[in-house]
Amino acid sequence: MRRQLERYGRWLIAIGVLMAIAAVCAGYILVNQRLSLPFRDTYTVKVEMATVPGLAPGLGQPANVAGVRVGMIKGVELRNGRAIVALEIERDKLPRVWDNAFATMVPNSPLKDLQMELFPGRPPAKELPDGGLVPIARTSPPIDSDELTNALDLDTRRFFNVLVAGSDEGLAGRGEDLRRLFASLGPTAEDLRTVSGALAERRRQLRRLVGNLAILTRRVGERDVELAKLVESGNATVTALAAEERALRASVRKLPATLRTTRRALDSARDFSAELEPAARALGPVAARAPGALKAAEPLVREAVPILRDRLRPLVREAQPLARDLAPATRSLSAVTPSLTTAFRGLNYIVNTLAHNPEGKDEGYLFWIAWFAHNGMSFISNEDANGAAWRGMLLFDCATLYAFDGIGPLLSQLGDLAPFCPK
Repeated sequence: MRRQLERYGRWLIAIGVLMAIAAVCAGYILVNQRLSLPFRDTYTVKVEMATVPGLAPGLGQPANVAGVRVGMIKGVELRNGRAIVALEIERDKLPRVWDNAFATMVPNSPLKDLQMELFPGRPPAKELPDGGLVPIARTSPPIDSDELTNALDLDTRRFFNVLVAGSDEGLAGRGEDLRRLFASLGPTAEDLRTVSGALAERRRQLRRLVGNLAILTRRVGERDVELAKLVESGNATVTALAAEERALRASVRKLPATLRTTRRALDSARDFSAELEPAARALGPVAARAPGALKAAEPLVREAVPILRDRLRPLVREAQPLARDLAPATRSLSAVTPSLTTAFRGLNYIVNTLAHNPEGKDEGYLFWIAWFAHNGMSFISNEDANGAAWRGMLLFDCATLYAFDGIGPLLSQLGDLAPFCPK
């Protein structure tokens, strides 16, 4: 045996090295061929598709979520004329899938190598069990370009060919411009993402609305007798309204005049509100003092009750005929009241200006008006049979006289001014 080992030992070593190299190569190939390792924690999700052209299970086509591989396509079967694609999902990469999940089959290469893009859903939907099915209503099969072009008529295809050829010529050498164009679309894409989020929220609200409407419909179905009575009562109401058609028409004909009167009243109320605001501000201090004034007026009110009952009430009864006679005069007075209000407002302003006494040594207009009246009486205090005679005193100095060249000869006629105003 020892002799045989010495004779063939190097060959045994070479065979062992080759077997080790073969094992390493086989492991590498199996790993890259997506061999399913035992004892992995996986679960199966089935997807119902209308068609899966070009899908060959067993080639390790990936199942992705947001571009990240979470499993692979394990098999496909035909059930009721539809393809059922089985996905093997690794639990450590995607712990669960909800029953509002959505799946779409997309190519990942120009050679139509297919992969499954899975949107796992979210609460409040229920968790999809192992082997659960995503129905065809929430799946999208791959769409080939020939399906799109086959849907077009002959003229549209020709125009499309012209468009593609023209785009090839127009975009030649414009790669940098296209890059800047796509980069400028970033804010727009962000805004579209916000809009999509809002639409998704509206979708949840719409689903809730549909559920509430279903509950309402069921409750209404349980109350069909009461609903029938409601319809009968509504019919009776409409019949009664139809019987009063003429009265309704008359009311509608009077409505425009009523609206015009209402508009005039509102226009008048606008002027009233403009005057009401300053009046309300002016009444603020009065309102603050009103509680104390009311308390102080309690004795007066107690004393006034017998006076009102025994004296004023008989007077009012006796004055009623006079009030009826005064009604036309009151209406005429109300027509001129706005003008009187404006006049008295101006008079109030004038009186306030005259009666104002400023602070300090200066005096107001009333003080100087009294002096003006006194001086006026002194000015015309002398009179005879011909009437009042004005009198006064003229004061001037010599500098004033000699300041004017033309006045000297005139004054010289009155006398010699040299003794009084020597030069």
